[in-house]
Amino acid sequence: MRKTRVAALVLVLLVLVILLSHQGRVAVLALAVLPSAIGVLPVDPLVQLTPRPDREAFAFDYPAGTVEGDVYSPGGRGRHGALILILGARPIDRDDPTLVRFAEGLSRIGAVVLIPASSGLAAGRIVPEEVDAVVGDVELLRARPDVDPTRIGILGFSVGGSVALQAAADPRLDGKLALVNAFGSYSDATDLVRAAATRSLRYAGIDEAWEPHPLTLWVLARQLVDTLPDPTDRDVIDRVYLQADDSAHGDVEAMTPVGRAALSILDGLPPDQAEQAIAALPPATVARLNGISPARVLDRVTTRLFIMHDHGDRFVPYTESRRMAALIPPGHLEQYAEFDLFDHVTPDRPPTSPTFYIELARLFRQLYGVLLYVL
Repeated sequence: MRKTRVAALVLVLLVLVILLSHQGRVAVLALAVLPSAIGVLPVDPLVQLTPRPDREAFAFDYPAGTVEGDVYSPGGRGRHGALILILGARPIDRDDPTLVRFAEGLSRIGAVVLIPASSGLAAGRIVPEEVDAVVGDVELLRARPDVDPTRIGILGFSVGGSVALQAAADPRLDGKLALVNAFGSYSDATDLVRAAATRSLRYAGIDEAWEPHPLTLWVLARQLVDTLPDPTDRDVIDRVYLQADDSAHGDVEAMTPVGRAALSILDGLPPDQAEQAIAALPPATVARLNGISPARVLDRVTTRLFIMHDHGDRFVPYTESRRMAALIPPGHLEQYAEFDLFDHVTPDRPPTSPTFYIELARLFRQLYGVLLYVL
């Protein structure tokens, strides 16, 4: 009996030590925020047990336009770690319930959360100047009295993750980021174009069919319309893909060979023809694609990196994250995870099978790893 009591006391003390440690506290908080991240779980204890965070708007200019957004703050005394949630091209609204629930959940467990919306990404334009917007986001947080400047991380979703990775390589943010988590992001914009053109994924022994989501084709068309030199080429692609006017295909004969090659990329091509069409893209388009590709700067990133992707992603191929992971310098990739839980970056699997909970455990591990450096 005495041995049993001693063992029970030791167990209780061990649990207390774990809970009182930083790692134990973060594990509990990461578990608590899961319902806010997923939304399909039956209860969200944070809503009942914690006050709603304060929400305030902000705005500033950057070279490509304007950034507007919201800051969620847990309140209270002292300084908190912070997370910047950078969304993709043509992102969901800042008042979207899924986004608000996740931001509030992170703030309820003690993080200041900043959600920026740049006018460039809102219009579907992906340009190198988006890095300037991220620099502005970080400096805004560093100036807040409730933020610990040594604990600022970025959660980048879709294109937002690619922009965040490029920002992490910028000298202005050297030593100012605790981590970047890129979720559903591309590594090389030309590889993304190639996958969309061929309707297939080919990388490191993978050879699979892949049907891009219409929004992916829309965003790629936006980059082409911005950079093609001939006005007729721009007009036809604009009408076909940005305005969904299929009758504009009747004007293809008026396009230049370069314009027809660009349009054929969006329409889909066999692999050999796709390579010829990509090779025919004009210098301005090539410069845009190169200038927005994290693959070209990953060797200069020195912060901790977390990569995650859903295996069934139709917006950005999961192979892009595998390419990304292969390029990250040794020692900087903290965690890599693939899921079968999301529609691109939005949770959409119902909790009806054991597989769901396996995926949930994988998500917990990713969240825990990120929050260790922020909370």
